Amino acid sequence: MLDLHEAVERERQHPGGRLFVSDYNGGHPFVADYLGPLADTPPYLLGDVTRYSAIDEDHALRSKIARLHSTYDEVEYGPGRVIPAGGSSSLLGTFCTWLHLSGVRRVHYLPPVYYKFAYFFRKFGIEPVRVSELHAQQPGFAPELPDERTVLLLTDPLWYAGQPVPVEAVKRIAEWQRATGSLVFVDGTFQYLRWDGGRREESATLPADLTVRLVCPTKYLSIHGYRCAHLLVPERLREPLADLHINLHGDVTLADRLFAHRAADLMLDGEGNRRLVEHIRANHRRILRSGALRASAPVDAGFFLFARVTAPADRLLALDERHFELTGHEGFVRINLLNEAALDGLTALAR
Repeated sequence: MLDLHEAVERERQHPGGRLFVSDYNGGHPFVADYLGPLADTPPYLLGDVTRYSAIDEDHALRSKIARLHSTYDEVEYGPGRVIPAGGSSSLLGTFCTWLHLSGVRRVHYLPPVYYKFAYFFRKFGIEPVRVSELHAQQPGFAPELPDERTVLLLTDPLWYAGQPVPVEAVKRIAEWQRATGSLVFVDGTFQYLRWDGGRREESATLPADLTVRLVCPTKYLSIHGYRCAHLLVPERLREPLADLHINLHGDVTLADRLFAHRAADLMLDGEGNRRLVEHIRANHRRILRSGALRASAPVDAGFFLFARVTAPADRLLALDERHFELTGHEGFVRINLLNEAALDGLTALAR
């Protein structure tokens, strides 16, 4: 799977290639509104650029993040459970480094595992063990959770298809955690993008002292040129992981720290990302009406659609079932519903 992702990345960087319908980048009309004063004011006028921008020492930001999760998830959080950072990748790398330094040589996971996890596992010699042939949203999903204390990775929602892990699966994992004392890492990079307007994420109900959860406000707002993300961690792990992160990656830029505050403020605002989600859903309706799809999987969250397209496969660069450790969806590809070039290209190829 990792080799497939790396092959796509190499081709993606060649200009004039095939239409990349699974693109990571997109756009929407609300960027300037979401950025607020950051849209038109240079960062040096908003803060002191002569000093390191120590995001983890920003206690106001950590308190704000804790408050927003307490509000969204109806579970009490404090700043002692928050590690803010400059993007998801640095936090994934930090967690994998911590596993390696802690002597962990095998982890279990629910498919699919994000390819950067696969990259770090390969580099650190960590064996990933799959606990289910089916993905969590598929009928008959019944993971074989090991009868031992371990580390379990899961993605919620399953980003390529925009579907949350079902409530019953989360409850079963919680019971298993309590029985075995296992640590669960939730890759929640695409959380808080529910199409029904709901804010609460079911994975927030996993045992707080046994769960690490990754959240990415840049995905929440689909503004990826700024970098911010945060981990929600057991209090006993905050200092070890925060110390490792700052020594691996250093401080963020002032612009990214200011954006982290702006994103948290928007998440606490009553409207949140409602207009963005409505825009995503409108693009979904548009691509359904265009005749560009032969079939599509149900989608409830995020800005990716998993669908079988009418366009000839050789005209597209796309992530298909192989990239997500999936079977039974031949011809399906991931489509970015915020990428106008992809939507327009698929529509044109369908004519």
